[in-house]
Amino acid sequence: MPPRPRDETPTFVALLTSHLELRVRFCETDLMGIVHHANYLTYFEAGRVDWLRRRGVSYDAWTREGVHLPVVETHLRYRKSAKFDDVLTIRTARLDLTRVTVRFGYRVMRGEELLCEGDTLLACVGAELGPKRIPSFVTDVLHSGEPT
Repeated sequence: MPPRPRDETPTFVALLTSHLELRVRFCETDLMGIVHHANYLTYFEAGRVDWLRRRGVSYDAWTREGVHLPVVETHLRYRKSAKFDDVLTIRTARLDLTRVTVRFGYRVMRGEELLCEGDTLLACVGAELGPKRIPSFVTDVLHSGEPT
């Protein structure tokens, strides 16, 4: 699948979207009290892990089954600065799914303000780190919404 053009904002399907709230810690900021740009990838990861957890999955369980999903590509677009002690909402959505990859999209929000958006592409690999088809028990989760 060709990569999505960078100027195109993906559509977040409600069923495949989860929200995680977090507060910016002092250690995530620079001397000006602004979140350091690299920390947004950490926020993306926190959102992705929470997305799975809300669907009943501990990532550890998948690794014990020999399923690993390393990040192989990232894109970020910064819109506004987050600051120390801001309460942020990380909106995480499963966007694309192929036989061996899954793409998640993210929006970092402060209230209704979009601060950062981006996506990560994860590839399924086995214990020897070679590409592997995503097993059906994983794709079932990746197609699911949060339980009500």
